[in-house]
Amino acid sequence: MNKKSLMIIVIQSFVIILLIWVVILMGSDEFVDDDLFDEEETLSFIEVNDEGLNQIRLTETIVKNSGIQTSAIISSNKQSSFSNYGIVQATDTLIDLKNIYDQLMQEINTLQNQINTEEKKYLAFIDLNADEKNISDQVLLDQQTIVNNLKVSIEKKLALKKNLQQKVLSQWGNKFYMAITGKAKDKQLNPLLNGEARLVKITLPSSDSDNSVPEKIIFTPINGNSETEGVFLDKAPTIEPSILGQTFYYLISSPDIRIGSKLIGFYKENQNNNKQQNRYEVQSSSIVWSNGLPWVYIEEEPFLFVKKPVSLENEIKDGWLVTSDALSTNDIIVSKGAQLLLSEEYKYQIKNENED
Repeated sequence: MNKKSLMIIVIQSFVIILLIWVVILMGSDEFVDDDLFDEEETLSFIEVNDEGLNQIRLTETIVKNSGIQTSAIISSNKQSSFSNYGIVQATDTLIDLKNIYDQLMQEINTLQNQINTEEKKYLAFIDLNADEKNISDQVLLDQQTIVNNLKVSIEKKLALKKNLQQKVLSQWGNKFYMAITGKAKDKQLNPLLNGEARLVKITLPSSDSDNSVPEKIIFTPINGNSETEGVFLDKAPTIEPSILGQTFYYLISSPDIRIGSKLIGFYKENQNNNKQQNRYEVQSSSIVWSNGLPWVYIEEEPFLFVKKPVSLENEIKDGWLVTSDALSTNDIIVSKGAQLLLSEEYKYQIKNENED
């Protein structure tokens, strides 16, 4: 065997040994990673409680390092309007209708007075015509024509009056109809018609509007902290097609609020209402979504978290007003880190599916 062949054999042997060493080294790294993963998994446990809900038990280390924060849940005596906000209504058309109606009534009164006068003249002409033709037949006929023309004119005005009344009733409701037509005086409407107040239309859920309508509602601007009290005025004749419920008018003494502004409406729940629900104010960071539904995490004991369902009613400052029979006033809610807990729960579910 020459030196060249020997050198080739030595090189091949070295390469084989090197490959074997690399394979062993990579295999040991995988074992180390698996050990670390197993060790990491033991930092959290997913359990099922007596109610069939998943509960997450974390170590104190994970809770501290992950930044999970909790706070006492805040109960609320507010009830949302379920209305996608109340809308400040423009009343210029209402004022125009009132002015048109007042002008029309003046014209009707003027025509009625003219008819009364001309009818008296016509009756007098009849007597004169019958008394040896002191008034000619043509003059009598002309006077009759004048009376008939006035009656036609007033019938047209009365028809316009009826149409205008129906327009006010169908667009603005009975209270405005009574006030504009003069059938009833309402001092409550004076500030509105004088521009010293604003009219808000809001939809209340059917479950509540079927009972008693709240006399007062608290309105808050979307991008503000000020609260304005609204006083019930009347049931609105028109509804919002996209919202279930009944629509009502409320009067607010805030002329500075711009027409078309959206306001969030709340009212204090009737303490005698047997249907009173458990309502709470929660931060937006406390809400997580799973399977298309909103949930919150409650710390039932130190480092043990349970996901519970809630129903969102309406937005409030920095959060939501929610209802849930699964919560209580003594609960501790996760205010920061709820999404992390949900991810931990999903990771557990994915692991189980892979094992199956």
